[in-house]
Amino acid sequence: MSIINAYNLELVKRIASFAEWERFFLSNPITDPKLINTLVDRIKKQGFLCSFSGGKVEPGLFNVQSANYREDFLYNGLNSRLRAVICELNKVVAEKGDNDIRIYAPEAVTPFALLLRGRYPRFLGSEYSDDQLVRDGLFPILCEDLLSLSFSDSAFDVVVINDVFEHVPDIDKCLEELARVIVPGGKLISTFPFNMGADESVVKARLTDSGIEHLTEPEYHGNPVDPQGSLVFEIPGWDILGRAQAAGWRKVEIVYHHSAKYGIISNGFSGIFTLVAEK
Repeated sequence: MSIINAYNLELVKRIASFAEWERFFLSNPITDPKLINTLVDRIKKQGFLCSFSGGKVEPGLFNVQSANYREDFLYNGLNSRLRAVICELNKVVAEKGDNDIRIYAPEAVTPFALLLRGRYPRFLGSEYSDDQLVRDGLFPILCEDLLSLSFSDSAFDVVVINDVFEHVPDIDKCLEELARVIVPGGKLISTFPFNMGADESVVKARLTDSGIEHLTEPEYHGNPVDPQGSLVFEIPGWDILGRAQAAGWRKVEIVYHHSAKYGIISNGFSGIFTLVAEK
């Protein structure tokens, strides 16, 4: 049996608890470097299907900038993480249609937001800054606070949150607010740096009455509207599932996805972790 045939190169696993994850992790070679290298080699040699356009991406048309395949395996402004998000978004769009689906994302100037704006007439993106000069400079782009959105109840069919939760000082309140602006049966699709090895989230900083209290060395991630980046408050663990349910989301899963067909791959682990919740 060849190495390629020995591994499952197309894997989508929907996981509803930490215990279920532990069983899955122990019975699957998803951290095996040979599996990851096999996925990379297959994609580089054969190309992949773009989950956004549906077209074939031939070898040489995509850019592998580093071994950080989650972020740096790029085509048309989309990396592996975003291709996995779009695979989940496509399922929702198939039920509503391009013209009718109402999508919100707290990003407006990224390649992902620009692609969605070009396809979905009812897509709305926003940015966030507490600096009035930055807010003025972004006009007419909306500036929205995920803890206090300006939208009416049931305004959207789906909300997509790409690597933002870790920067929110109160994830539980954010999840409640997102549930408020989603229709019954609507979906939340989200990625974030994930403490996948534990049930508990890692709190790195918290907002108090006297300001920000740092519990670990301050960590910042890139922000398209702030060159200083955004502070990381928390790295969610598997307890994010129960917290989302407590916030009003009826069905909550972590989707683990790797795919040679769609160019979805990560490093360390073979695939991408995506939170998918239904109200």
